[in-house]
Amino acid sequence: MSATEPSAAAAAAAPPAATAASAAFHELAAAALDTCAVQLQPCAVGHGLYLTAPAAAGDVVLSVPVDRCLVVDYSGAGLRLPQGQWPRLLKAVQKDDSLPWDILQALALLDALAGGADPFWERYAAEVLPAPLALTLPLCFPAELLPELQHGAIIAAAQAQQQRLAALFPGLSGAMCEGGPSWLQWSFACVRSRAFELRKDCFGFVPFLDGANHAPDPSCDFRLSADGHAVELVALHPLQAGDEATISYTGPAGMTNQRLMAQYGFVFTGGNPADRLQFAALAGPGSGVAGGSISGSESDEFRLSGGSSQSSLSSLSSSSSPSSGLLLSLDRMQAALGDGERMAAALSGKDPYSYAALKSLPFAAEEGAAAEVGQQVALAEHLAAELAAEAASWPTSMEQDSDLVAQQRAAAAAAAAASSSSGGSGGSAAPDARLAAALAYRLQRKALVTAGQLLLRSFVAGGPQA
Repeated sequence: MSATEPSAAAAAAAPPAATAASAAFHELAAAALDTCAVQLQPCAVGHGLYLTAPAAAGDVVLSVPVDRCLVVDYSGAGLRLPQGQWPRLLKAVQKDDSLPWDILQALALLDALAGGADPFWERYAAEVLPAPLALTLPLCFPAELLPELQHGAIIAAAQAQQQRLAALFPGLSGAMCEGGPSWLQWSFACVRSRAFELRKDCFGFVPFLDGANHAPDPSCDFRLSADGHAVELVALHPLQAGDEATISYTGPAGMTNQRLMAQYGFVFTGGNPADRLQFAALAGPGSGVAGGSISGSESDEFRLSGGSSQSSLSSLSSSSSPSSGLLLSLDRMQAALGDGERMAAALSGKDPYSYAALKSLPFAAEEGAAAEVGQQVALAEHLAAELAAEAASWPTSMEQDSDLVAQQRAAAAAAAAASSSSGGSGGSAAPDARLAAALAYRLQRKALVTAGQLLLRSFVAGGPQA
């Protein structure tokens, strides 16, 4: 799974040549599914699902029998698998029946890859699931690549996840290929980025559907069928053959870039209004924040989130006081922004970096609840100093990173052209997808931190005096 930008969806109007993965997808779907009006095709972000025929709103374009899925149902049938031996999985359950659903499904994928499942899953795991070096989740990064993220919190979280997996099953900690993830890192990353919550406490790895990319305004949604026997992909509006079948990974509230990167291996390159800054000075019991990092409820949660994000100054108020007990004044912030385009862009989300930075600050819901002005200024200075310290640790500038991204894109274009001219049999090596993802992440992080610094400096310098 990955993010699809409008340009990628538009480019799919003329389906590109099939890859080995798309050919296997087609053959397996023809043998296993009664309803499949989508095909796996390469696109700008790897692969995606594209309509093979027109569809009206409400049409089911893909229906996958639950019996074909890898299901862990805590509210009903428990572990549900297709026919097969599944030796690693069953041995692990016999040894420890408290293993979480994501680990169980990861072991099932390894059984499939090793030939210990049914023939369908053995081929699906080997030919359709992503190759080891194509997974861009930080938990799959080798030690030498993790520093390229240039953000201590997400690096530490990835290292902790790698250590947890290695300790859980040491025998599966060997690398799949040179510079690649371990066997368990690969399978766990596939589950982390591709599994679905089918209903409360019921999690399924759904073949075919797992190839759907994310879009903020998706063309489709997924659901259990009325009888509960199939997982369906349903068109949300009329679609034409060649349109991409996308879904939302995040719900309307969105996800922070740290969570998107940790769970799916991508971030939005044009800014993310749902992103947030975390401050050590605002951390308190139950906040989920420690030293500027995001704890399990933010970085390790697999469920889709709901809710909405309002674009108004009043929505910036804090729902709970930070541990310091100090809240900032919305009036002072508004005065600091002024009445021009800067304020309008920040509050409307047109400038997603300033909007996300504003949403990260502890504003009082009512002006009378704000701290004394001197205390507000001192808090703002402290928060600005946290961001300045992070910025000072960056080994590269935003300009240097932008140049590196441009070089990556040029190298990718050259590799694609060489592959096309040689009939796919050779040519220039494609750039490391993991490095490209790390560059995108750190550029977005730097833009957010820079926006937060500018806002806090403006807050300190201006605004009404009490």
